[in-house]
Amino acid sequence: MRIKALSEVLPGTPVTNRDLAERFGLHERWLERITGNRTRYLCDPDSPDGVPKLTGELATDAGRQAMDSAAVGPGDLDFLILATASPDHLMPSTANLVADRLGLNDLPVFQLMSGCAGALQGLYTARALLASGAERGLVIGADTCRRLMPSSDEAVRELGPAGMVNFAMFGDGAGAAVVEAGGGGPALTTEHMILRTVGKGREPAQLVRWYGAGGAPAVPGPKGEPVPEPMAEEDYKAIEANVPGLAAEVLTELAASVGWPVAEVEHVLTPQLNGVMTERIREHMGVRPEQAVSCVADTGNNGNALPFIQLNRALRRIADAPDGHGGRVLLTAIESSKWVVSGMALRWDGGEDR
Repeated sequence: MRIKALSEVLPGTPVTNRDLAERFGLHERWLERITGNRTRYLCDPDSPDGVPKLTGELATDAGRQAMDSAAVGPGDLDFLILATASPDHLMPSTANLVADRLGLNDLPVFQLMSGCAGALQGLYTARALLASGAERGLVIGADTCRRLMPSSDEAVRELGPAGMVNFAMFGDGAGAAVVEAGGGGPALTTEHMILRTVGKGREPAQLVRWYGAGGAPAVPGPKGEPVPEPMAEEDYKAIEANVPGLAAEVLTELAASVGWPVAEVEHVLTPQLNGVMTERIREHMGVRPEQAVSCVADTGNNGNALPFIQLNRALRRIADAPDGHGGRVLLTAIESSKWVVSGMALRWDGGEDR
């Protein structure tokens, strides 16, 4: 599988820690110390026209940009895959809405509901479709994590410390890849992929609830008063205890499968949770700062979009290097919701244009 083009979409302008501190009565330095994130991008229903507000809008923009970059039209694609944890509706599928907006019809459309590993699940599925005879497809990862948080400023202020960490850690965004079975010209060629669950017997460390028409039940709040049960929860202790080791194992397995010593690989895309945790993971994996392609401290944790954004930024680094030097990429993503490990090894192929 060749990745012909990539894109990233971040809505609106960056929201800084100072912005959050002033809006919700928090401490700017506390936010940065706890999360390590400096900025994030948020879809806002009250934002000016032209700024995406929902997952489907972000996904459409990312898909269109990737298609334009690859110089392909709707008739050139054989399938569409959307990975998301925050669809616009349960039905119709957000993937089908995106297909309609991109002018796609008469082709398979898939929506994969997942978290951090969703982007790799999408690419893994795309590789299988290409191996079965498809020639070219579009894979998108998009999330609007802001929709999982309370809608009013007052309710956000009542989240308590753990809830505010979640609020400051996440962001919205989308990314996409045009993939193909063969062809010429520059592309990232997939050398190896890993995707498997390791969740047997483990408790989930990430939970996103859906309540249906009844709405969220009341639970005791930080001050003892009843508040709506939060949609999203994280077990940070479990994540901190397990993700670094799992990421290191995947990286070692990937490097061995393609015969690349990790120390010599130019671009290593580490799992992204928040700025603080990502640095701990990087150090545990033995990845040097100059090797790491990390963006979460500036983009926020935008879920299924993050691996596409990392890949897009790795591709920029490769393009800026003389003659495409340093074109090996190792990507790892760990999903702690029910413990999924995933990874990719890719090599830059400059094609005849280089």
